[in-house]
Amino acid sequence: MGFPENLGELRRRRGLTQAALAEMIGVRANQVSLYESGRSEPSLGVLRQLAVALSVTCDDLVFGGEDRLDRDASLKLAFEATLTLDAQEQATIRSLLDAYLAAHRHGRGEGPRARKKPSR
Repeated sequence: MGFPENLGELRRRRGLTQAALAEMIGVRANQVSLYESGRSEPSLGVLRQLAVALSVTCDDLVFGGEDRLDRDASLKLAFEATLTLDAQEQATIRSLLDAYLAAHRHGRGEGPRARKKPSR
């Protein structure tokens, strides 16, 4: 499959309409239709935005391949997608993540409330 087919397939797998994907990446809805029909090609910047919105690499989008299913790659792509949020939304994400990680560290005995092992 080529880029137009890959784009359409990945968009449909994620349950997105052309209009929804266009809104996510900041282009007109008919532009996504042009990409999927092969009548237009995105700029490198738009290609990157498409890849982030669809949680795939640019290589996967252009050349085909497997979705980004491994846990680490998916998490990295989710973090990269937060770059499109405004400063206040990014601050909220950071706060939530910090709180979650702090609670997780406390539960494993690594935080300030952890019980200290007696020294011998």
